[in-house]
Amino acid sequence: MRIYLLMILLTISSFALAEEKTDSNIPTAVTEALKKFAKVDISKIKLSPAPIPGVYEAMIGSEVVYISADGNYLIMGEIRDLKTGKNITDNKFSKLRLKALKSLNVRDMVVFAPENGTKNIVYIFTDVDCPYCSKIHNEVPALNKAGIEVRYLAFPRAGVGSGTYNDMVSVWCAKDKQQAMTDVKAGKEIEKAECNNPVADQYNLGQSIGISGTPALILSDGELIPGYLPAQRLINYIDQKNSPFSTK
Repeated sequence: MRIYLLMILLTISSFALAEEKTDSNIPTAVTEALKKFAKVDISKIKLSPAPIPGVYEAMIGSEVVYISADGNYLIMGEIRDLKTGKNITDNKFSKLRLKALKSLNVRDMVVFAPENGTKNIVYIFTDVDCPYCSKIHNEVPALNKAGIEVRYLAFPRAGVGSGTYNDMVSVWCAKDKQQAMTDVKAGKEIEKAECNNPVADQYNLGQSIGISGTPALILSDGELIPGYLPAQRLINYIDQKNSPFSTK
């Protein structure tokens, strides 16, 4: 985690924390330390006791940090429960990611759905100039065959206004978005097109929920898998998570 993200993520849409309320019993030392560290309005930060006694959790957008009750120590990292193996910090992120994705309209995504019914959904933040994005796209048929629906969201790594961004706008504005996505990832030229599109919004949303590279896969429970994962390994992992005997 990088300190500068704390300031960037303050611009996240308020929907992510709309249903959250800060614990009223937070020590003053914690709030004062956080004000000094983040230099923001404390009302924009979700504060609550952490699973570790004497430590408090501060959620700034989709960034989580931990502060000691005396306000002297700040921890930037993950907390894992050694008894259960669960990543407590990532569970927080997962909820935010899922809430963010559910706020979107599926019609604004480029969707590859199984012919015989959807069993699971994988959201993929993609870049059309990313080699591993092309590699995973070649495996979409295998994912579909396993009942996994792929929902693409735009994440042009070069930023809004770049050549990649313009190519992705053409994909999202194409009459046949699926074919345009397949063609451009195969290195083919596609017809330039413009329309009202969600490319910039999806890119900004991705940044706000911790996406920094592509491909970035988000599973139906909000778990983030950064980078390429072979189709069969992804299928096996999803099956394992959905198993009634899974402890994840």
